[in-house]
Amino acid sequence: MAEGDTIHRVARRLEASLVGTPISVRTPGPRRPDGRPVAELEGRTLESAEARGKHLLLRFEQDLVLHSHLGMRGAWHLYEAGARWRKPARSAWIALSGGGAEAVNFGGSSLRLVRVRELARDPRLAHLGPDILAPNFTDEIGAASLRRTDPARELGDALLDQTLIAGIGNIFKSEGCWSARLDPWRRLRGVSDDELLLVVEQTRKLMAAAVESGRQPQRVYRRSRMPCPRDRSPIRSRAQGDDARTTYWCPRCQK
Repeated sequence: MAEGDTIHRVARRLEASLVGTPISVRTPGPRRPDGRPVAELEGRTLESAEARGKHLLLRFEQDLVLHSHLGMRGAWHLYEAGARWRKPARSAWIALSGGGAEAVNFGGSSLRLVRVRELARDPRLAHLGPDILAPNFTDEIGAASLRRTDPARELGDALLDQTLIAGIGNIFKSEGCWSARLDPWRRLRGVSDDELLLVVEQTRKLMAAAVESGRQPQRVYRRSRMPCPRDRSPIRSRAQGDDARTTYWCPRCQK
């Protein structure tokens, strides 16, 4: 699943290439965005591209918002106008062109065009916790949010809860806990305030670095049975939480 670093990077690229430009729109594939007809975007100026957790919000003039969630397999690609796409047109939901650039959404779990007032009523957005990559986010805010949930929850499970902190996915849950040397299976009641601050800090720093580099860390993620980079003991993996997302960790150096 696309995590918050990916969405922030997409928003940044769209800001640089398409914001302030009147947009031409087409829907090459058989799927159509939900909500209002996408023809309403034709000729309208893209005013901003905003990442909010794992959600991308493209705001157009006259209070129109294209709301994208990429899910497990979706992606936004940015091309020079007229360049050949790297995926088949039939898998594209929408293509937005302007200013010599073209942004194409392939796949994803949801895409819809709504008015701003409709967006405000969306429970998925209304219940989001603070975005870990937002300029006003602090490690103290994140730690306090984690502390408010059920103390019997496991640390790794709580880090994935978008209502607590928005943007963290399975990669950075595992990598953040490894970087902080914390066992993702520990119950929150047994995690100190300083340890919560540390895991939020390490996760945020890893995600911020990924926004800049375009590369996500892989010290433990998808490295089950391979040697831990820190102590060479075998990395383990196991499903965690109600959604059974796979957690990767080193049982020796993460306590």
